[in-house]
Amino acid sequence: MKKILGILTAILCVLPYAAHSQAPAPAFPTKPVTIVVPYSPGGGSDNASRATSKFLSELWHQPVIVENLTGADGLIGARKVIKSAPDGHTLLVSIPAIAILKYTNKSLEKDPLTELVPVTMMATGPTAIAVKGGTDIKTIDDLKRKCATKEANCSWASGEPFTLLAGSGLMGGMGLADVTTNIRYAGTSAAVNDIIGGHVTALVTGTSSVLQHHKAGSLKILAVSTDKRIPELPDVPTYAEVGLGAVEFTNNWYGIFAPAGTPPAIQDAIADAYRKAAQDPEVLKVLTPLLLTPVGSPPADFAKVLARDEKTVEKLSGKLIIE
Repeated sequence: MKKILGILTAILCVLPYAAHSQAPAPAFPTKPVTIVVPYSPGGGSDNASRATSKFLSELWHQPVIVENLTGADGLIGARKVIKSAPDGHTLLVSIPAIAILKYTNKSLEKDPLTELVPVTMMATGPTAIAVKGGTDIKTIDDLKRKCATKEANCSWASGEPFTLLAGSGLMGGMGLADVTTNIRYAGTSAAVNDIIGGHVTALVTGTSSVLQHHKAGSLKILAVSTDKRIPELPDVPTYAEVGLGAVEFTNNWYGIFAPAGTPPAIQDAIADAYRKAAQDPEVLKVLTPLLLTPVGSPPADFAKVLARDEKTVEKLSGKLIIE
């Protein structure tokens, strides 16, 4: 009898653990999902989000809404997600700029990365240096000659903190850091419009944001950050080819973040959905011509990339303009 009671006691002790270990993952999603893009429509973040949202909606059998919420270098959109329930139904799209905010905004009380978790790298893409089309600036050497002195009154545009940092490095690499003026914009679209309008000399941005304008002739891409020339732009050299190969932090990624406290099972479900989206022919049909490569990495992999870029930002933070 004592032996039987001992066996029963052991079974009862194991049951709670077994029930816990076999507990089903939280249901997700149970309602519409909002993807907050903290930048204006038309940029790489917006393009990648909209290209994947249709696939996710069909996969999840729930509406997936892309909401552009601009302002404060992406902080307004980030804060909305931070304040949202940690259930995966409100997500943030961000770029390496999110690691720069604590350096560019002196009024920031808390680093947003302490209140968010990296879920997956949605896509990645190269950056570019572009100028107005149809001018006498055809190459990087032309740009350097044109803007060699302060009297030339040259300026360069950045659409958010990431391109501010990347552009600062590129301008320094060209020897133009002290003779050009940086013009900061709340998003890429306005910066592109001002380059086309001739109000700013040059622009550093994601290649996807200027590719169609380059093909149309309204903009001229002078160089791109890829390792080798892009097939769609065979006449455009890489940064390395024009002597800018040593400039750090020039490629862009588009990542998905969730509020801190979002259950790991939900994070994994979101990352897996983006992994599937990265293989969808319709998603590729939209993103490939924009020179964006969908990824869909696991949370742990994206966290490693983010940690690496945070270290790079810390090292280069002295180049940033603090406001």
